[in-house]
Amino acid sequence: MKQRRIRTLLGIMLTLLMLYPVIQNNRPALLQKLEYDLYDLRLRHFAKGDQDPRIVIIDVDEKSLAEQGRWPWNRVKLAQLLDQLFDHYGVAIVGFDMVFSEADSEIDLKQLSRLLLDAKTTLSLDSLLQQLNPDQRLADAMHDRPVVLGYAFDRSDRELRVGAPGVSVIGPNELLDEQPIPEAKGVIASVDALQSQQAYSGFFDNPMVDSDGVYRWVPMLQRYQGQYYPSLSLAMWLALFEEQQVIPEFESDMTGEHQALVAINAAGQQIPVNSASGLLVPYRGGQGSFPYISATDVMNGLAEPEQLSGAIILIGTSAAGLLDLRVTPVSSRYPGVEVHANILSGLLDDRISSEPDYTLGVEIIQILMSGLLLSLLIPRSSVMFSTLITLVWSASLVGFNLYAWQSLLWVIPLGYTLFLIFILYLFQQTTGYFFETRNMKLLAGQFGHYIPPEIVRELGRQNKAIHLSGETRDMTIFFSDIRGFTPISEQLTPQQLTRMMNIYLTEMTRIIHQQRGTVDKYIGDAVMAFWGAPLPDEAHAKHGLDTAWQMLSQLPKVNQLLLAEGLPAVKIGIGLHCGTVSVGNMGSEFRMAYTVMGDAVNLASRLESLTKYYGCPLLVSGDLATRSPSYIYRYIDRVRVKGRSEPVELFQPMAEQALAESSFVDQVEMFNQAVMSYQQRHWEEARRLFLQWLAENPEDSVVQLYLDRLAALENSSEGESWDAVFSHLEK
Repeated sequence: MKQRRIRTLLGIMLTLLMLYPVIQNNRPALLQKLEYDLYDLRLRHFAKGDQDPRIVIIDVDEKSLAEQGRWPWNRVKLAQLLDQLFDHYGVAIVGFDMVFSEADSEIDLKQLSRLLLDAKTTLSLDSLLQQLNPDQRLADAMHDRPVVLGYAFDRSDRELRVGAPGVSVIGPNELLDEQPIPEAKGVIASVDALQSQQAYSGFFDNPMVDSDGVYRWVPMLQRYQGQYYPSLSLAMWLALFEEQQVIPEFESDMTGEHQALVAINAAGQQIPVNSASGLLVPYRGGQGSFPYISATDVMNGLAEPEQLSGAIILIGTSAAGLLDLRVTPVSSRYPGVEVHANILSGLLDDRISSEPDYTLGVEIIQILMSGLLLSLLIPRSSVMFSTLITLVWSASLVGFNLYAWQSLLWVIPLGYTLFLIFILYLFQQTTGYFFETRNMKLLAGQFGHYIPPEIVRELGRQNKAIHLSGETRDMTIFFSDIRGFTPISEQLTPQQLTRMMNIYLTEMTRIIHQQRGTVDKYIGDAVMAFWGAPLPDEAHAKHGLDTAWQMLSQLPKVNQLLLAEGLPAVKIGIGLHCGTVSVGNMGSEFRMAYTVMGDAVNLASRLESLTKYYGCPLLVSGDLATRSPSYIYRYIDRVRVKGRSEPVELFQPMAEQALAESSFVDQVEMFNQAVMSYQQRHWEEARRLFLQWLAENPEDSVVQLYLDRLAALENSSEGESWDAVFSHLEK
């Protein structure tokens, strides 16, 4: 009792110690990385994975660069691209995920030639140059069209200022000034000739990249010269609805002393953000979640009109040489233009996940509940039950977290709590082990000289007494033997024989232990095991048969190990029976063993011996077959064995029910019908069915036995006394 109180107190202290970094928002980097990985895992698992046709990306890809020339293109080409999009394809809006920060002085020689050759041209030199100006040509193409330009803010000490960011969406705001919204010192925007034409523009840089370099958060606002400017995706959202301003929404933080930004209202839609205006990017899936159309195909009129009509267009690049690839939770090489597309898609679906302002409180509560629950229950429970408690509680937390993620669009931190649960479980089990070591040593000293070590460990894990003095139980008994072991052993040196048995018995025993069986003894090359003691096992028949089945499945791998060391391959026979036996400490005052005795043990041994006669690697009794219905059985025979007057039905497991094909099941049924016809004296029918089986299974020794019996019976004078029971009284 004292030890339990000490373990509980230590667990609570450990919980409080680990809670401190959460309250201080100063988590260790390794645990923060775990939180990131769990977020990414949930995001990938629940991602829609389908393509959103409402948003189309016009891609300056490798094909476009090859046909239209290296980047940057002449602005006349971009003007032609806009004309095609609006006039020919009828798109809804176009956003540029790029900036035109330098004037384009390259004159389109083709247009100049057309103007000079036009006899009607009476333009002055200044007018001619103005008409040939590429920037003016692009500005004319954007005029009175819903086009959103991109730009980048600069936060370096150089305070670069190229152009202007356009129109702010929020003016000076005292509450916003208190929020940790990213603040820029400079800006790199498009030249005035282009920017002045646009009522909408937005930044595409991201100052909120996580510490591992992954794009999970994107700010919707940045502060510049006391004004608040929108991201490219937010600017496009406003342009869609011809809105100019957004409204910030605040709630009191946990202390109640400050107002925290929780959302922004844009065009009548509430967009959840954190206090820094950060939005969790609602990735639909990996690259290709939106239709990509090569820019050169649009310029040449080769794109499908129905794919572009009424669509939201983002012009960007996936070409590796243009360096617009990002690391995201769904891909390590993700086009930056698709980040904006995902945000727009999430806004259209009203599908934006968020960390509620009470997220910290929820995490603190789940950490405290986890610490208290495990610190109180684990010291008072067995290893198995405490493991179950830990798993169930962890599963409950994960289930609630996934429900909140999927149904409520809440992102609740999970990694730190799961780490605490793991540390607490490990700590409690470790301290429990040291506290119980003395008791285990006493128990081992008292019983270890006559009870196998595995039984001692079972005793130490139990809170209730185990009957070692002897009791009657329903159990499953297992015998296995290596075929032709004596000739094999005569060919090997003692060292080789020892090595062969070590390899074989190690693998076979591992399977027995995995199925909760107890190895009773090794008898030379034979193995005896049982299920149902010292601990009760309601499914002992199934566990015993599963063991035998896995042994036969594993035997080819064991033979490969033997052959690799120059040792002979082996074949085995296995017998299984379940019934009532006596189990407990048996022996003399000089030596005792925990073992089983009874008629069921003898019958299991007989079944193993009969595998040689029938040529079957595995034989089970009718009792065991009845209690293990998850297998397909072949009815082998009805026999009498030495030491038992009552006939015994023999069965051979052929396949697991769940994996058996219907044609194979029909074949086995045909064989069973043949045996039944034999037992009912329908010998011609039996012979016909046996021969039909033999045609598909020419090496089956069981059928040959029956054919020999049928030949003998037809020539014998057996009367009504024949009971279809074959005697193995010498076996």
